[in-house]
Amino acid sequence: MMMVTCTVTSLEAQSDYKAGVMAFRDSTNRAFADTATSILMPQDIPGFHGLEFFPINEKFRVKAKFTRIKIAQAVPMKTSGTRTPPYKPYGWLDFKIDKKKFRLTLYQSVDPQRPHLNNYLLLAFTDLTTGQECYGGGRYLEFTTDEVQKKMVVDFNFCYNPYCAYNNKYSCVIPPAENFLDVRIEAGVKKFHE
Repeated sequence: MMMVTCTVTSLEAQSDYKAGVMAFRDSTNRAFADTATSILMPQDIPGFHGLEFFPINEKFRVKAKFTRIKIAQAVPMKTSGTRTPPYKPYGWLDFKIDKKKFRLTLYQSVDPQRPHLNNYLLLAFTDLTTGQECYGGGRYLEFTTDEVQKKMVVDFNFCYNPYCAYNNKYSCVIPPAENFLDVRIEAGVKKFHE
């Protein structure tokens, strides 16, 4: 009897989780389709029928260990344009996928022109789907300094493309070389145009 209860609870939690991912995807698609909020090129909006995503896969919802980098210098980050906004390495996220160990670096915005972003942490990465099923400029996840903990969840089902994947008027951070994952992250959004 207890096993059935645990199974039901687990199925309910799984259902709630999938509903949360779908709600995120639906709200993203609504924002892209709305001319008032869309980042798409004007000519792409009328024919927009939704972004393409990988199937939801909890394998890519990983438990990570966060380690704060206590002393770090701000570095100019390369972008798809001419900007080089300053970011500071904030911490490392260590995790496993299929028993293989990976590390990604979280970067904190420290742009004096945009102090409202100082609480913003960028996780820009590439993987073996980059340039194939996914945008060639990599994908992003984001956090705030309040969200990071020693043990936390990194959910690639929520990863998204930078704005420059949809519209060349945007200039977006290029993921640093150390944030390449030697694995196929078959989760989150796929590329927009072939």
